[in-house]
Amino acid sequence: MLFPLLQGISLLNLAIVIGGGAWLIVSGQVSRAVGLGLIVAFVEYSQTYFQPLTQLTSIYSMTQLALTGARRLATVEEQDEENTVPNGKVLQGIKKGVKLENVHFGYNADKEILHGVSIDVDKGKSVAVVGPTGSGKTTIMNLINRFYDVNSGKVTFDGVDVRDITLESLRNNVGIVLQDSVLFTGTVEDNIKYGKPTASREEVIAAAKEANIHDFIMTLPEGYDTHVSEENSVFSTGQKQLISIARTILTDPEFLILDEATSNVDTVTEAKIQKAMDAVIAGRTSFVIAHRLKTILNSDKIVVLKDGNVIEEGNHDELLKKRGFYYGLYTNQMAFE
Repeated sequence: MLFPLLQGISLLNLAIVIGGGAWLIVSGQVSRAVGLGLIVAFVEYSQTYFQPLTQLTSIYSMTQLALTGARRLATVEEQDEENTVPNGKVLQGIKKGVKLENVHFGYNADKEILHGVSIDVDKGKSVAVVGPTGSGKTTIMNLINRFYDVNSGKVTFDGVDVRDITLESLRNNVGIVLQDSVLFTGTVEDNIKYGKPTASREEVIAAAKEANIHDFIMTLPEGYDTHVSEENSVFSTGQKQLISIARTILTDPEFLILDEATSNVDTVTEAKIQKAMDAVIAGRTSFVIAHRLKTILNSDKIVVLKDGNVIEEGNHDELLKKRGFYYGLYTNQMAFE
Protein backbone atom coordinates (compact mmCIF):
# COMPACT_ATOMS: atom_id res chain seq x y z
CA MET A 1 0.00 0.00 0.00
CA LEU A 2 2.83 2.43 0.75
CA PHE A 3 4.30 2.39 -2.77
CA PRO A 4 1.10 3.28 -4.67
CA LEU A 5 0.17 5.81 -1.94
CA LEU A 6 3.50 7.62 -2.27
CA GLN A 7 3.23 7.51 -6.07
CA GLY A 8 -0.17 9.14 -5.79
CA ILE A 9 1.15 11.87 -3.47
CA SER A 10 4.06 12.51 -5.86
CA LEU A 11 1.69 12.92 -8.83
CA LEU A 12 -0.58 15.18 -6.79
CA ASN A 13 2.41 17.32 -5.83
CA LEU A 14 3.42 17.66 -9.51
CA ALA A 15 -0.12 18.69 -10.39
CA ILE A 16 -0.06 21.37 -7.67
CA VAL A 17 3.34 22.70 -8.83
CA ILE A 18 2.31 22.88 -12.49
CA GLY A 19 -1.11 24.29 -11.65
CA GLY A 20 0.37 26.92 -9.31
CA GLY A 21 2.98 27.95 -11.88
CA ALA A 22 0.35 28.23 -14.60
CA TRP A 23 -1.83 30.38 -12.35
CA LEU A 24 1.09 32.76 -11.64
CA ILE A 25 1.71 33.15 -15.38
CA VAL A 26 -1.96 33.63 -16.29
CA SER A 27 -2.55 36.14 -13.48
CA GLY A 28 0.43 38.19 -14.67
CA GLN A 29 2.32 37.96 -11.37
CA VAL A 30 5.39 36.65 -13.22
CA SER A 31 6.44 36.77 -16.85
CA ARG A 32 5.94 33.73 -19.05
CA ALA A 33 9.69 33.01 -19.28
CA VAL A 34 10.19 33.30 -15.51
CA GLY A 35 7.05 31.27 -14.80
CA LEU A 36 8.09 28.42 -17.10
CA GLY A 37 11.53 28.41 -15.50
CA LEU A 38 10.00 28.24 -12.02
CA ILE A 39 7.71 25.36 -13.05
CA VAL A 40 10.63 23.35 -14.48
CA ALA A 41 12.79 24.06 -11.41
CA PHE A 42 10.10 23.08 -8.87
CA VAL A 43 9.18 19.95 -10.85
CA GLU A 44 12.85 18.91 -10.64
CA TYR A 45 12.92 19.71 -6.90
CA SER A 46 9.76 17.66 -6.37
CA GLN A 47 11.08 14.64 -8.25
CA THR A 48 14.44 14.87 -6.46
CA TYR A 49 12.61 14.93 -3.11
CA PHE A 50 10.23 12.04 -3.81
CA GLN A 51 12.59 9.73 -5.74
CA PRO A 52 14.46 8.25 -2.73
CA LEU A 53 11.19 7.87 -0.82
CA THR A 54 9.62 6.07 -3.79
CA GLN A 55 12.64 3.77 -4.06
CA LEU A 56 12.47 2.96 -0.34
CA THR A 57 8.77 2.08 -0.49
CA SER A 58 9.39 0.00 -3.62
CA ILE A 59 12.09 -1.97 -1.80
CA TYR A 60 9.75 -2.35 1.19
CA SER A 61 6.98 -3.72 -1.05
CA MET A 62 9.35 -6.20 -2.70
CA THR A 63 10.59 -7.28 0.74
CA GLN A 64 7.01 -7.94 1.84
CA LEU A 65 6.40 -10.05 -1.28
CA ALA A 66 9.62 -11.97 -0.63
CA LEU A 67 8.64 -12.63 2.99
CA THR A 68 5.20 -13.85 1.89
CA GLY A 69 6.81 -16.19 -0.62
CA ALA A 70 9.27 -17.42 2.02
CA ARG A 71 6.41 -18.18 4.41
CA ARG A 72 4.63 -20.19 1.71
CA LEU A 73 7.81 -22.12 0.94
CA ALA A 74 8.29 -22.80 4.65
CA THR A 75 4.72 -24.12 4.86
CA VAL A 76 5.40 -26.50 1.98
CA GLU A 77 8.71 -27.62 3.51
CA GLU A 78 6.98 -28.35 6.83
CA GLN A 79 4.49 -30.72 5.20
CA ASP A 80 5.02 -34.41 5.83
CA GLU A 81 6.63 -36.21 2.92
CA GLU A 82 4.36 -38.41 0.84
CA ASN A 83 4.61 -42.03 1.92
CA THR A 84 5.82 -43.76 -1.23
CA VAL A 85 5.69 -47.25 0.42
CA PRO A 86 9.14 -48.23 -0.96
CA ASN A 87 8.78 -51.82 0.31
CA GLY A 88 5.17 -52.17 -0.76
CA LYS A 89 3.59 -54.33 -3.41
CA VAL A 90 4.30 -53.37 -7.02
CA LEU A 91 1.06 -53.08 -8.97
CA GLN A 92 1.47 -54.86 -12.31
CA GLY A 93 -1.76 -54.25 -14.13
CA ILE A 94 -5.30 -54.83 -12.89
CA LYS A 95 -6.62 -58.38 -12.99
CA LYS A 96 -9.84 -58.12 -10.95
CA GLY A 97 -10.77 -54.50 -10.39
CA VAL A 98 -10.82 -51.55 -8.01
CA LYS A 99 -12.99 -51.29 -4.90
CA LEU A 100 -13.92 -48.73 -2.30
CA GLU A 101 -15.03 -50.59 0.82
CA ASN A 102 -17.03 -48.70 3.48
CA VAL A 103 -14.90 -45.58 3.00
CA HIS A 104 -15.19 -42.71 5.46
CA PHE A 105 -13.19 -39.55 4.76
CA GLY A 106 -13.02 -35.83 5.51
CA TYR A 107 -10.41 -33.24 4.62
CA ASN A 108 -10.88 -31.86 8.14
CA ALA A 109 -11.29 -34.03 11.20
CA ASP A 110 -14.53 -32.31 12.22
CA LYS A 111 -16.26 -32.54 8.82
CA GLU A 112 -16.69 -35.91 7.15
CA ILE A 113 -17.42 -35.83 3.40
CA LEU A 114 -17.81 -39.52 2.54
CA HIS A 115 -19.94 -41.68 4.82
CA GLY A 116 -19.38 -45.39 4.31
CA VAL A 117 -19.06 -45.32 0.52
CA SER A 118 -18.66 -48.67 -1.26
CA ILE A 119 -18.12 -48.89 -5.03
CA ASP A 120 -16.94 -51.80 -7.19
CA VAL A 121 -15.21 -51.17 -10.52
CA ASP A 122 -14.68 -54.53 -12.23
CA LYS A 123 -11.86 -55.02 -14.72
CA GLY A 124 -12.73 -53.77 -18.19
CA LYS A 125 -15.91 -52.06 -16.98
CA SER A 126 -16.84 -48.37 -16.99
CA VAL A 127 -18.37 -46.96 -13.81
CA ALA A 128 -19.78 -43.43 -13.75
CA VAL A 129 -20.30 -41.40 -10.59
CA VAL A 130 -22.90 -38.63 -10.67
CA GLY A 131 -24.42 -36.33 -8.11
CA PRO A 132 -24.81 -32.69 -7.06
CA THR A 133 -21.81 -30.42 -6.55
CA GLY A 134 -20.18 -31.20 -3.21
CA SER A 135 -21.45 -34.76 -3.02
CA GLY A 136 -17.91 -36.19 -2.93
CA LYS A 137 -17.26 -37.26 -6.53
CA THR A 138 -13.81 -35.67 -6.91
CA THR A 139 -12.92 -36.72 -3.36
CA ILE A 140 -13.31 -40.35 -4.43
CA MET A 141 -10.88 -39.70 -7.30
CA ASN A 142 -8.37 -38.24 -4.84
CA LEU A 143 -8.60 -41.32 -2.64
CA ILE A 144 -8.17 -43.76 -5.54
CA ASN A 145 -4.98 -41.92 -6.54
CA ARG A 146 -3.95 -41.84 -2.89
CA PHE A 147 -3.61 -38.07 -2.84
CA TYR A 148 -5.20 -38.58 0.59
CA ASP A 149 -5.65 -41.62 2.83
CA VAL A 150 -9.07 -42.75 4.01
CA ASN A 151 -10.10 -42.18 7.63
CA SER A 152 -11.59 -45.66 7.75
CA GLY A 153 -12.47 -48.38 5.29
CA LYS A 154 -10.13 -49.00 2.36
CA VAL A 155 -9.48 -48.57 -1.35
CA THR A 156 -8.15 -51.71 -3.02
CA PHE A 157 -6.63 -52.71 -6.36
CA ASP A 158 -7.10 -56.45 -6.94
CA GLY A 159 -7.82 -56.82 -3.23
CA VAL A 160 -4.61 -55.05 -2.12
CA ASP A 161 -5.04 -51.94 0.03
CA VAL A 162 -3.82 -48.89 -1.89
CA ARG A 163 -1.75 -47.93 1.17
CA ASP A 164 0.27 -51.13 0.72
CA ILE A 165 1.08 -50.48 -2.96
CA THR A 166 4.19 -48.55 -4.01
CA LEU A 167 3.16 -45.06 -5.01
CA GLU A 168 5.18 -45.17 -8.24
CA SER A 169 3.50 -48.33 -9.51
CA LEU A 170 0.08 -47.01 -8.48
CA ARG A 171 0.50 -43.76 -10.40
CA ASN A 172 1.94 -45.64 -13.40
CA ASN A 173 -1.24 -47.71 -13.63
CA VAL A 174 -3.73 -44.86 -13.19
CA GLY A 175 -4.39 -42.22 -15.84
CA ILE A 176 -6.36 -39.04 -15.12
CA VAL A 177 -8.10 -36.56 -17.39
CA LEU A 178 -9.15 -33.51 -15.36
CA GLN A 179 -11.72 -30.87 -16.24
CA ASP A 180 -9.03 -28.17 -15.93
CA SER A 181 -6.26 -29.37 -18.22
CA VAL A 182 -2.81 -27.79 -18.05
CA LEU A 183 -0.26 -27.05 -20.77
CA PHE A 184 3.40 -27.09 -19.81
CA THR A 185 6.01 -24.79 -21.32
CA GLY A 186 7.53 -26.58 -24.30
CA THR A 187 6.48 -27.98 -27.66
CA VAL A 188 3.14 -29.60 -28.40
CA GLU A 189 4.95 -32.94 -28.70
CA ASP A 190 6.57 -32.46 -25.27
CA ASN A 191 3.14 -31.80 -23.77
CA ILE A 192 1.62 -34.96 -25.22
CA LYS A 193 4.50 -37.23 -24.18
CA TYR A 194 4.82 -35.67 -20.72
CA GLY A 195 3.87 -38.97 -19.07
CA LYS A 196 6.03 -41.03 -21.44
CA PRO A 197 9.15 -39.02 -22.37
CA THR A 198 10.61 -41.89 -24.39
CA ALA A 199 7.68 -42.02 -26.82
CA SER A 200 8.50 -41.67 -30.53
CA ARG A 201 6.99 -39.03 -32.83
CA GLU A 202 4.90 -41.77 -34.48
CA GLU A 203 3.43 -42.80 -31.11
CA VAL A 204 2.64 -39.16 -30.29
CA ILE A 205 0.88 -38.65 -33.64
CA ALA A 206 -1.11 -41.87 -33.20
CA ALA A 207 -2.28 -40.73 -29.75
CA ALA A 208 -3.20 -37.27 -31.08
CA LYS A 209 -5.21 -38.80 -33.92
CA GLU A 210 -7.10 -41.02 -31.51
CA ALA A 211 -7.80 -37.95 -29.36
CA ASN A 212 -9.11 -35.97 -32.37
CA ILE A 213 -6.53 -33.19 -31.98
CA HIS A 214 -4.04 -34.12 -34.75
CA ASP A 215 -5.75 -32.08 -37.48
CA PHE A 216 -5.67 -28.90 -35.40
CA ILE A 217 -2.03 -29.43 -34.44
CA MET A 218 -1.11 -29.68 -38.12
CA THR A 219 -2.60 -26.20 -38.72
CA LEU A 220 -0.09 -24.66 -36.28
CA PRO A 221 2.98 -22.91 -37.79
CA GLU A 222 5.41 -25.62 -36.68
CA GLY A 223 2.98 -28.48 -36.08
CA TYR A 224 4.11 -30.69 -33.21
CA ASP A 225 7.21 -28.50 -32.75
CA THR A 226 5.14 -25.40 -31.98
CA HIS A 227 6.10 -23.91 -28.61
CA VAL A 228 3.24 -23.35 -26.16
CA SER A 229 2.76 -22.49 -22.50
CA GLU A 230 -0.15 -22.06 -20.12
CA GLU A 231 0.11 -18.27 -20.39
CA ASN A 232 0.64 -18.13 -24.16
CA SER A 233 -1.46 -20.87 -25.69
CA VAL A 234 -3.19 -21.24 -29.06
CA PHE A 235 -5.41 -23.97 -27.62
CA SER A 236 -8.96 -23.44 -26.40
CA THR A 237 -10.21 -25.09 -23.19
CA GLY A 238 -11.63 -28.01 -25.16
CA GLN A 239 -8.45 -28.45 -27.18
CA LYS A 240 -6.39 -28.51 -23.97
CA GLN A 241 -8.61 -31.33 -22.77
CA LEU A 242 -8.02 -33.21 -26.03
CA ILE A 243 -4.26 -32.77 -25.48
CA SER A 244 -4.76 -34.19 -21.98
CA ILE A 245 -6.66 -37.16 -23.42
CA ALA A 246 -3.84 -37.71 -25.94
CA ARG A 247 -1.35 -37.77 -23.03
CA THR A 248 -3.45 -40.42 -21.31
CA ILE A 249 -3.80 -42.51 -24.48
CA LEU A 250 -0.02 -42.43 -24.92
CA THR A 251 0.68 -43.68 -21.38
CA ASP A 252 -1.88 -46.49 -21.86
CA PRO A 253 -2.92 -46.80 -18.18
CA GLU A 254 -4.67 -49.88 -16.80
CA PHE A 255 -7.17 -47.75 -14.88
CA LEU A 256 -8.59 -44.49 -16.19
CA ILE A 257 -10.26 -41.63 -14.32
CA LEU A 258 -12.14 -38.96 -16.26
CA ASP A 259 -13.06 -36.07 -14.00
CA GLU A 260 -15.88 -34.10 -15.69
CA ALA A 261 -13.79 -33.77 -18.85
CA THR A 262 -16.63 -32.25 -20.91
CA SER A 263 -18.04 -29.83 -18.33
CA ASN A 264 -16.58 -26.55 -19.64
CA VAL A 265 -16.86 -26.79 -23.43
CA ASP A 266 -19.30 -26.09 -26.25
CA THR A 267 -21.41 -28.85 -27.78
CA VAL A 268 -19.22 -29.29 -30.90
CA THR A 269 -16.04 -29.65 -28.84
CA GLU A 270 -17.94 -31.84 -26.39
CA ALA A 271 -18.75 -34.24 -29.23
CA LYS A 272 -15.05 -34.45 -30.18
CA ILE A 273 -14.04 -35.00 -26.56
CA GLN A 274 -16.74 -37.62 -26.11
CA LYS A 275 -15.51 -39.49 -29.19
CA ALA A 276 -11.96 -39.38 -27.84
CA MET A 277 -13.17 -40.51 -24.41
CA ASP A 278 -15.03 -43.44 -25.94
CA ALA A 279 -11.83 -44.47 -27.72
CA VAL A 280 -9.70 -44.30 -24.59
CA ILE A 281 -12.31 -46.03 -22.39
CA ALA A 282 -12.90 -48.95 -24.79
CA GLY A 283 -11.79 -52.18 -23.11
CA ARG A 284 -10.21 -50.31 -20.20
CA THR A 285 -11.25 -50.22 -16.54
CA SER A 286 -12.54 -46.69 -16.08
CA PHE A 287 -14.10 -44.37 -13.53
CA VAL A 288 -16.01 -41.40 -14.95
CA ILE A 289 -17.13 -38.34 -12.99
CA ALA A 290 -19.73 -36.35 -14.91
CA HIS A 291 -22.26 -33.54 -14.64
CA ARG A 292 -23.61 -33.94 -18.18
CA LEU A 293 -25.47 -37.21 -17.86
CA LYS A 294 -25.77 -37.78 -21.59
CA THR A 295 -22.02 -38.48 -21.68
CA ILE A 296 -22.31 -41.55 -19.43
CA LEU A 297 -25.48 -43.22 -20.73
CA ASN A 298 -23.52 -46.25 -21.98
CA SER A 299 -21.59 -46.80 -18.75
CA ASP A 300 -21.76 -50.34 -17.37
CA LYS A 301 -22.78 -48.96 -13.99
CA ILE A 302 -23.82 -45.55 -12.68
CA VAL A 303 -23.34 -44.71 -8.99
CA VAL A 304 -25.41 -41.82 -7.62
CA LEU A 305 -23.88 -39.84 -4.76
CA LYS A 306 -25.67 -37.36 -2.53
CA ASP A 307 -24.19 -35.73 0.57
CA GLY A 308 -21.37 -38.26 0.65
CA ASN A 309 -23.62 -41.32 0.49
CA VAL A 310 -24.34 -43.80 -2.31
CA ILE A 311 -28.11 -43.57 -2.74
CA GLU A 312 -28.59 -45.42 -6.05
CA GLU A 313 -26.66 -47.58 -8.48
CA GLY A 314 -27.34 -49.48 -11.67
CA ASN A 315 -27.16 -48.85 -15.40
CA HIS A 316 -28.99 -45.96 -17.07
CA ASP A 317 -32.16 -47.88 -17.91
CA GLU A 318 -32.38 -49.46 -14.46
CA LEU A 319 -32.05 -46.10 -12.72
CA LEU A 320 -34.70 -44.50 -14.92
CA LYS A 321 -37.12 -47.30 -14.06
CA LYS A 322 -36.59 -46.62 -10.34
CA ARG A 323 -37.77 -43.02 -10.88
CA GLY A 324 -35.55 -41.89 -8.03
CA PHE A 325 -32.93 -39.17 -7.62
CA TYR A 326 -31.11 -40.05 -10.86
CA TYR A 327 -34.39 -39.93 -12.77
CA GLY A 328 -34.91 -36.36 -11.51
CA LEU A 329 -31.37 -35.31 -12.47
CA TYR A 330 -31.70 -36.80 -15.94
CA THR A 331 -35.14 -35.39 -16.78
CA ASN A 332 -34.14 -31.93 -15.54
CA GLN A 333 -31.00 -31.91 -17.70
CA MET A 334 -32.74 -33.22 -20.79
CA ALA A 335 -35.33 -30.45 -20.49
CA PHE A 336 -32.57 -27.89 -21.14
CA GLU A 337 -30.66 -29.79 -23.84
